Amino acid sequence: MPRPKRYRRLQNPPAGFGFHPMRRNWEEEQAVQLFFEEYEAIRLTDYLGLEQEKAAIEMNVSRPTFTRIYEVARRKMANALVDNLPLKVAGGNVSFEHQWFRCLNCDTTFRETNVNKGEICPVCFSSSVEHINGTLGQSKNNSTRESGMGEFGVCVCPACGNRKEHIAGVPCKSLLCEICQVNYVRENSAHHHALVNLKIKKK
Repeated sequence: MPRPKRYRRLQNPPAGFGFHPMRRNWEEEQAVQLFFEEYEAIRLTDYLGLEQEKAAIEMNVSRPTFTRIYEVARRKMANALVDNLPLKVAGGNVSFEHQWFRCLNCDTTFRETNVNKGEICPVCFSSSVEHINGTLGQSKNNSTRESGMGEFGVCVCPACGNRKEHIAGVPCKSLLCEICQVNYVRENSAHHHALVNLKIKKK
């Protein structure tokens, strides 16, 4: 029986959800997913300049494990850059030293304090807040908006609006709406917004 993976320690969550290419036609389903531990490996070595031995200690993993994580992260970033694909920072087998939250209204990332338990954004005072630690992308208030911080989200039919829960690893566009036999798209993706705007213009 394989040994369970040890949680990789992160000090802070990423400041954003990722990046998308400077071209007109790209879809969320094409995104290269960079896991939180892969992001942290890049941050510690390439951004902070730590040696891999020290970076491994920071992440609470062995040196060989850190090297594997780092190499996979570099390949994924190269893939996104060369193939001009979106890069999404999401998910992974990680643990944080503190409870972290992100406002879905103004994108502020903030930590739990004795005063603020993560229910209200300290910047814009919105209650639309996601808990980054435990759910890795699922909103505290059960919002269906895709945050990009995990393998969650909704597939939506652009014709009738029928919605179904997104299945990680299964592109929405590979599924047909049971009602009108139209390919689903990822809710709130660039493709989805383009189709919505097109329908508005035709009215």
